[in-house]
Amino acid sequence: MNAEIWFALAAANFAASVAPGQNVALVGSATARTGLVGGTAALLGILVAELIWSVLALTLAVTAREVSPILFTCLKAASGGFLFWLGMSLLREGPSAASDAAAPAGCFARFTLDGFWIGLANPLALIFFLSLFPGLVSDLGDTTDPMVLACCVSAILLSSAAGLAPWLVSSGALAKIGFARHLHVLSGGALLVMGVLVTFRLIS
Repeated sequence: MNAEIWFALAAANFAASVAPGQNVALVGSATARTGLVGGTAALLGILVAELIWSVLALTLAVTAREVSPILFTCLKAASGGFLFWLGMSLLREGPSAASDAAAPAGCFARFTLDGFWIGLANPLALIFFLSLFPGLVSDLGDTTDPMVLACCVSAILLSSAAGLAPWLVSSGALAKIGFARHLHVLSGGALLVMGVLVTFRLIS
């Protein structure tokens, strides 16, 4: 795997990560509620989920196996329900003081799990990675080499973190100057709408 392929993979994933979506909404809401501690925890959880999706996508691309339509239907239903539930819970639960020092005990683990489940409940991530990897598989070299897998995963994780970092910082800044409630409502509403859209697409 050469540097050109690594940067191409990272650039494509960065463009997807920096665009507003459920990951951005969760990072913004977590930051609004507990400051950079919560936002960072959510970001880490999202990265763990993306690690799983990217490894699965690469495995599927290399082995050329087809994913079961029934499995995707179940994943879509679960993801829609989870996004709707999380959006409603965020709207019901107001933001706390956006201060790292005042972050409640256990919030880091909680937001890490929220980030993990938000990332995992997004089967579109698998579809996105599956759209990236097949065209690159022939240029990756020995795909059984752990270093090739490590390079692919590093490109995904670093570009995802780079894409979400600006949202983390800007959300923290907005929360500190008194926009925590607005950011919280906007983020919760975004997750709720995304859950409705996922469910609507499933039944339509």
